[in-house]
Amino acid sequence: MKIEANDKEVQDIFALGYFKIPRFQRPYSWTDEEVTNFWEDVIRDYEHYFIGSMVVYQTEKPYYGIVDGQQRLTTITLMLAAIRNAFLEYGDENLARGVHQYIEKANIDNINEYVLNSETSFPYLQGYIQSFNKAEIKYNAGNEEQNLKSAFELINKKLYAMIPKFDAKESCNDLFTERTHQILETLKSLRKKVLSLKLVFIQLDNEDDAYLIFETLNTRGKDLTTPDLVKNLLLQKLRSSNVTLDTYKVIWNGILEKFDNNGLEQTVVESFLYHHWLSKYWDTTQKQLFGEIKKHIDSSTRNDSEIKSSLLLYEFQKNSDYYVSIVSPDNHQWSPEEKNSIYQSLKALRLFNVKQQTSMILSLIRAYRERKITLRILRQILWKIECFHFIFNSITSQRSSGSIAPLYSKYAQGLSNTDNPDKIQSIISDLVRKLKEKLPSFEEFEVNFMDLFYTRNKQRDKKVIQYVLEKLMGETINGLPIDYNSASIEHLLSESKGDEAIVGKIGNLILVDKKTNGEELKDFEFIKKIKILRDKNYPIDEHLLNATQWTDNEIEARGKSMAYKAYYEIWSL
Repeated sequence: MKIEANDKEVQDIFALGYFKIPRFQRPYSWTDEEVTNFWEDVIRDYEHYFIGSMVVYQTEKPYYGIVDGQQRLTTITLMLAAIRNAFLEYGDENLARGVHQYIEKANIDNINEYVLNSETSFPYLQGYIQSFNKAEIKYNAGNEEQNLKSAFELINKKLYAMIPKFDAKESCNDLFTERTHQILETLKSLRKKVLSLKLVFIQLDNEDDAYLIFETLNTRGKDLTTPDLVKNLLLQKLRSSNVTLDTYKVIWNGILEKFDNNGLEQTVVESFLYHHWLSKYWDTTQKQLFGEIKKHIDSSTRNDSEIKSSLLLYEFQKNSDYYVSIVSPDNHQWSPEEKNSIYQSLKALRLFNVKQQTSMILSLIRAYRERKITLRILRQILWKIECFHFIFNSITSQRSSGSIAPLYSKYAQGLSNTDNPDKIQSIISDLVRKLKEKLPSFEEFEVNFMDLFYTRNKQRDKKVIQYVLEKLMGETINGLPIDYNSASIEHLLSESKGDEAIVGKIGNLILVDKKTNGEELKDFEFIKKIKILRDKNYPIDEHLLNATQWTDNEIEARGKSMAYKAYYEIWSL
């Protein structure tokens, strides 16, 4: 690998030719804080201020791909565009065009071409910022365009704060001419500072070396995430056959867009890649994931490596839909049958705040979507997984000692790698058996279940208690479906009439609709509340039906009965 490194000023670098931000680079992402810090560095009273390094590779003369430094180079272009526009505003087109030659210049065919070219920000950067005559364009207001817009507005704000102000009354006298001269001199000084910025210009021989350097530079720092590195690796292996349309990059950006459209963070994309890998390939840690993917792709001939890369990218594309439905079930379009089964289990698992099962869930959803298993089978195994984590995590808060996630990934991989119905059934049955073996005892469950507590002042367990009461009540009352969205938790012994330590216990709680709770039951005594509920054909359990008084003893007895029913009947594996 041949590497040349030289000190160069920005004006010398821009004079070399044209610079393209390659497909493996991330979009422009500088925040206001980073732009402000860079601006303050630029306007310091230092000559030839050093701003770091820039790594490029030459495709063909005079065209370069940027490996490192694109955020700074883009910001410098924004600064030059702002200075150019200010020269125009204050009436000096010659000075404006002098700056513009560092933004756009004629190529060997005498056709104008932008010095900095970016695919991901097209057409906003080109039409709105780089163009000599600002274009009125419609653009996709994605994250990069918003970042560019924000940065450009901030730079303009800071630039005009440096310009001497003058009153409109001065426009007809010599003072106006003097002030204009001062403004132009200020802009010239700023122009000089920007063009005199110094970088270490590092040039590589080819694009392959660029990918390697890009990976090396960023894995030793903190900037790049696993998705960035995976994207870099896949796009290195999958070279586009069309200059205009980069299909593979479009696919990758489409994957990211699915997560972004559902309000999911970049960290969720990283989790998706990890869980997809666990669901189909072999176990690893999230930190080691990129190395495992790279080893998988590189452990073959160039042709096979390209095939593996293509397969993996298309897997990511398909499975991203499945994964988004898992982590954001409220935003997915479920059929009525799926809504009453898949959706409810996924929603419950999110309530329990567990992730160990995600690789298996992904494998199951994939098997269902690819018609390897039926909705009935999927519903059954999802319910078993929900039951396990309700007892294991939500109630008893067990520590898995790292054994649960590998267990799931083992069976997820087995399911992914077979189409045999008997084998699939055996995998599912074996998984349920293993989960049963890891369940805590009823005694431990009961103790923790009885600790569930809810009052107006202590609401930590509210959502779990709502979930428990819904399942204990069932799906219908007198054959009619229950609208749990309009249900609220009622204290049989009212909060205003009992000791909070007793009132908040699970045995004192029921679910009723909000109207009944607020307008009919009110703060009545227990016996009167039960009569009202009986008159409404509310399903009253034997503890409520037979009680002649409602004290701590009755509440404790009902709580233990609920725990027994929960462990051995409702959430039984």
